[in-house]
Amino acid sequence: MVALNRLLDGAERVFLAGANALLMIMLAINIANILSRFVWDKGIIWVFPWTGVLFVWAIFLAFFVMFRKGQDIAIDALTRSFAPAVRAWTDIVISILSIGLLVIILAQVPTLLPKQVGKLDLVGLQRYWLSVPFFVSCLLIALHYVTTIAARIAFLRNGEDGK
Repeated sequence: MVALNRLLDGAERVFLAGANALLMIMLAINIANILSRFVWDKGIIWVFPWTGVLFVWAIFLAFFVMFRKGQDIAIDALTRSFAPAVRAWTDIVISILSIGLLVIILAQVPTLLPKQVGKLDLVGLQRYWLSVPFFVSCLLIALHYVTTIAARIAFLRNGEDGK
């Protein structure tokens, strides 16, 4: 599990850098568009569609990063009052259910990708490229839940929390 955690930590750093880079690119091309409109009274036609694509990618990359950093929404008001062993079992059950949901999402990839055809106007990419970062994030989150299960099992066996 240590190797998997390192892999996930690396993916987190890459995804965070990628999301930030995409935001910087969006900022740069939109500033260029504003300047073009100001100076030449003419906008850059491809800026808006590329901003949309980059925004979607940034969100899907940040989706995994926020989850990994624990910055997602967690409703744990009830489970915080549980005894540590009960909390561990609750985490295991929730992780298994979450993995099941993510497997259902990922099982749709072979069906969904071929249906998302057609080039995006002024971008030139096939539509399915919009969803690829989402599916990768789902896979990484599923792997994160695997590490959560392993850590909770280690806690139940040894009393050590492998978070």
